[in-house]
Amino acid sequence: MGTPLKILITSQKGGVGKSTVSANLAAYFAHISAKTTTLVDLDHQGTAGKWVRNATPIGIQCISVASPNNKGVGMALLQAQQALRSAAASTQVLIADLTWTDILPAEFLFDFDLVLVPSSLSRVELDSTLEFVNRFSFIFNSSMRTPPKLVVVPSRVVNMDTYSNVFYQSFTTAFFLSPPVRFSDKASEFFGAEFFVKTSHAETRDNFIEFGRSIEELGRIQEAERPKPKGLYQPSMTGTILDRFRAGLNANDRKIPVAANDYAPPSLHDRFKAAIPSFLSRVAKVK
Repeated sequence: MGTPLKILITSQKGGVGKSTVSANLAAYFAHISAKTTTLVDLDHQGTAGKWVRNATPIGIQCISVASPNNKGVGMALLQAQQALRSAAASTQVLIADLTWTDILPAEFLFDFDLVLVPSSLSRVELDSTLEFVNRFSFIFNSSMRTPPKLVVVPSRVVNMDTYSNVFYQSFTTAFFLSPPVRFSDKASEFFGAEFFVKTSHAETRDNFIEFGRSIEELGRIQEAERPKPKGLYQPSMTGTILDRFRAGLNANDRKIPVAANDYAPPSLHDRFKAAIPSFLSRVAKVK
């Protein structure tokens, strides 16, 4: 089946919309992209798994695994990794939902292509996200292994003006900022009943489809950047993999996120204004 796209949705705080994003992103890939999709629920509350199991089935395989804890970190981590490997062998997209705990080794992040960190715009949650991103910057900036791409997901967003000005922070790594997952007063009605991508509530459906497309596109870029085994007679190629990938997409008039170091960038504020809310934007680390 080939190498699947592996997405980890994590945060060290609860209540940030992590399970909501996990369940509904799985639904996006299964229903909109028509890909075989597996949700591995590593969260101790199992909310994403409950949502998928209770809603009308749309073809998502759901696996629940005990999350690592202080009493049995070794065995639980082994079970988690085994579940991920087993699921990866028979799916095109693997989504893992996990509340991050410091007993996990940082290298666990290398098991994934994309790491999504949902955060609301509250000061407490933004500080927690900033701390998480900075603490694992050596993973996301790694030059020894292919690092996962980091995506900050603004969740439960109400005010778009607030959203566009909120990330003036001293991050020590570059990251992608996704389109927001907007707040809806109907969100609680969806749990275990239906998925955002299938609802008749147009604003909720269209917002999440836009978000899902941006994550899918970033997954394609990460796949293009994976090291490829070289054949004996493989010709040499110039330019970066991302350059070649971008050239191919531009030939088809497709829009892709632009990395901050590809050109002399405008101000951070101007980049936000230009990119929000249509697509992923790349935020450069502050020097």
